[in-house]
Amino acid sequence: MSKTADDNTDGEEGRAKPLTIFQRIGTFLPAISILGIAVPTLVFVWMMQINGWQVPKLGFGLNLPGTSAVQLIRQDGYYLFESPTSRQYFTQIGGNYDTLLNPWRQYFKERNVSVKELTAAADIGGLNEGVLIVPSALALSDAERDAILGFRTRGGSILATWATGTRSGSGEWSGWQLLDSLGAKVVGEIPKDAESRHLTLDGESPVSHQQPPGTRIWMGKTTETLLRMTGTNRAARFMDWPRIPEPDRKGEAAITFDELPAPAGRSVVYAFAETAWESRPFAPHLLIDDTLRWLSREPIIVKANWPQGKSAAQIIEMDTEQGFENASAFAQQMQSIGYRSTFYVLTSVGVQYPDLLRTLARDFEVGYHGDVHTSFKDLTPTAQEQRLLTMKSEMASVLGDVSKITGFRAPTEGYDKITEQLIHKLGIRHHAADPNRLEGRVPAIVKMDGVPVEDSLVVIPRTQRDDINLYWERLDVPQLTQALIDDFDLAVDSRSLGFLSVHSQNFGPDSVLLQAMPEFLAHLQKRRSGLWLATGTEIADWWRDRERIALSSAPVGRRLDFNITIKGDKPVKGASFTIMLPQKGLIPTVRSTKIGTPLPQVNALDEYRASVVFDQLPPGDYVFQATFTQK
Repeated sequence: MSKTADDNTDGEEGRAKPLTIFQRIGTFLPAISILGIAVPTLVFVWMMQINGWQVPKLGFGLNLPGTSAVQLIRQDGYYLFESPTSRQYFTQIGGNYDTLLNPWRQYFKERNVSVKELTAAADIGGLNEGVLIVPSALALSDAERDAILGFRTRGGSILATWATGTRSGSGEWSGWQLLDSLGAKVVGEIPKDAESRHLTLDGESPVSHQQPPGTRIWMGKTTETLLRMTGTNRAARFMDWPRIPEPDRKGEAAITFDELPAPAGRSVVYAFAETAWESRPFAPHLLIDDTLRWLSREPIIVKANWPQGKSAAQIIEMDTEQGFENASAFAQQMQSIGYRSTFYVLTSVGVQYPDLLRTLARDFEVGYHGDVHTSFKDLTPTAQEQRLLTMKSEMASVLGDVSKITGFRAPTEGYDKITEQLIHKLGIRHHAADPNRLEGRVPAIVKMDGVPVEDSLVVIPRTQRDDINLYWERLDVPQLTQALIDDFDLAVDSRSLGFLSVHSQNFGPDSVLLQAMPEFLAHLQKRRSGLWLATGTEIADWWRDRERIALSSAPVGRRLDFNITIKGDKPVKGASFTIMLPQKGLIPTVRSTKIGTPLPQVNALDEYRASVVFDQLPPGDYVFQATFTQK
């Protein structure tokens, strides 16, 4: 018998030949090679996330918005002012001005867009348009100061950062007048030991619209302090990690924007230096993209977060568990403002109050809060599924048909990936989750293999402090009322989702929460015109519809061409879009290039934005043009 190349026996000796190292690892070599690449990559991504980079969260399969950079349409007309006066000042104090300039150079290099560096006031004097970036130019001569403001008067746009212009040509303190003229009034500094060092973005802002409202960008702890500003128009503010408004800084801003009457230009002021973001550039670069596009007067259209042109959405729900009978008082207060709120029911308690549970199911939305008040997290799939089946069975024993109950809120906000997979399997389609689940303050689609968008699970994050959070602050009725109002105002002002959760056991006849709620609801009513007060299911249904909308656009001179595609087999009702105007107050006319295409209503949201709202868009492709003509 002849030997083959794969014969590992020694015929002459009758002994097995030793395997070589390559034969030992054989078929495992590709897997080892892949792991050799994948493991370091995952470690790198994890470390970048820890250091503030925006990367998709692993493990829950969320379909997150706003994570890809938009290429700047304009390829030139950007100017970086390297002030010789500031360079001399930094040299005198032992600093290096390039530390503040280099992050901009790196940004434009990464975007593959040209930027012209200017090193004299006379260079600015020869410009009549474009975008001038003045990065942390602390010391400016009178000639430089006049050149910067003159450029704006002639129609140019300015992006200034940090304490630009606060020192004279000789390096002496001269005040905040330059920033004030650009629309930012500085009122102080953030203490270096303060926790409010997260740049927290508003949503659908002219200068920050790629990233979801509530997105946090860590500013680090550098020697350059963060400034406290106010301004006519705010795009972001400094907040702590939980995003709790500080009473003495509610009206402040970290980014302001302004536009003078034509022919003068636009301005944006960042209240932080470049060193605050240079080591974690991903999210700041997206912000800069948006800012430069607005300063370039590029008309921009984005999908709105909410239907029918609403500026924000609000859910008020009760976790109905111990003190179940207190749900009646909560229901009465919600009915007083005509709101069909949501009750997430702990079923082992709910079955003890069958009449009240049936009343709640008749007049409001009910969802599941689990079977008993213990976490699902880290339980085995079998144990979780058994609890969920018990939960549904107990609800059905009172209500009968539970097929239309599609909401879930995990007890103690304790859940994991398995929980979400199982609740989806059982017909549940939205999950009211903890505030740390998502980076932004809007819902998100959970990606699951083989599940179409129309049938997907939607995560809805709790965004406001609940009564348990507020309990530990030991607030009296006026203080609690104000805390509820502040959290609500933050959601509305940032065009995000407000999600207030209260617990039945804390809504008793003598509770502070019961007494604080009427005045809070009265405040809500005053701001209700632009607010969508919705149930959890309504929010989830809209977010799935919104996911079926594809939008693309391109500016063509003073016109904005945009295409809309509606996927799936059902129309989208109330589809809404927001246009950032190329000129203050210049509302567009929207037309279609196809006969018979549904046309939208176009209304001003403010002087810088307009809403484009379609009553209904059936599945298909649509082509529109928005023209901006001064009347």
